[in-house]
Amino acid sequence: MHAAAAAGGTRAGVPHTAGMRQIEGLTATGIGHLHGGRWGAVRTGLAMLHSREAVVAGREGMVERAGSRPPDAEPLERALFAALYGDMGLRELAERPRVREAIGDVRRDLVRRGLVRPRWRRVLVPLALAVVPRLMLARLIDVIGASIGLAASVVLVGAACWFLPRRTVAGARALRQLRSLHPAPAGPGGTPATLGTAVALYGAQALLATMPVFARNSGLLDGGRWSVIHSDSSLRSSSAT
Repeated sequence: MHAAAAAGGTRAGVPHTAGMRQIEGLTATGIGHLHGGRWGAVRTGLAMLHSREAVVAGREGMVERAGSRPPDAEPLERALFAALYGDMGLRELAERPRVREAIGDVRRDLVRRGLVRPRWRRVLVPLALAVVPRLMLARLIDVIGASIGLAASVVLVGAACWFLPRRTVAGARALRQLRSLHPAPAGPGGTPATLGTAVALYGAQALLATMPVFARNSGLLDGGRWSVIHSDSSLRSSSAT
């Protein structure tokens, strides 16, 4: 689903601000990643596939194909469907190479939009800003005095904490805007796109309101499980990709 189109259809007269431009064309799985990281994106994609009647719950805590790949599915949905053989635990499914690649594409789009921080910045910058004050504190005290040296260290550590969140300020603002445009669902119904956006924004709350049986039986509510490999798994998988 494209967030900008949904926004225009949900609330007329919403000003087209810079924040709205950042979410223009954002997919439901992209919103899911923005809200809940990798698992949020996978959870959203599987919920959409289920709403399209493409996947169902298999054995406890697993999912399996129920039809052919939907032609209008998002790229991450297509990757999830193609990687699903037999009934499979959600954690194993999320670690399949093609799924990881698709999740990476979703994340890179969020980075390009300025909604989440690059991983290198979240790791290297805080590390440097947290370590350097310890090494320089004594020198700062010698040169500019104890009070100023300590204050400088506090500022640097505060800067390190600023870089720690996964979402940027713009990303947090985008989530607030999207939630204001898309209230939490009260029950089942709606298109795969609207259901996907609801799950992306509200997680378990939306799953329990829209598809409670599938959510419980598939493992979407508890973070998924690893599969136990069975020899007949490939025999029961669909040939569609």
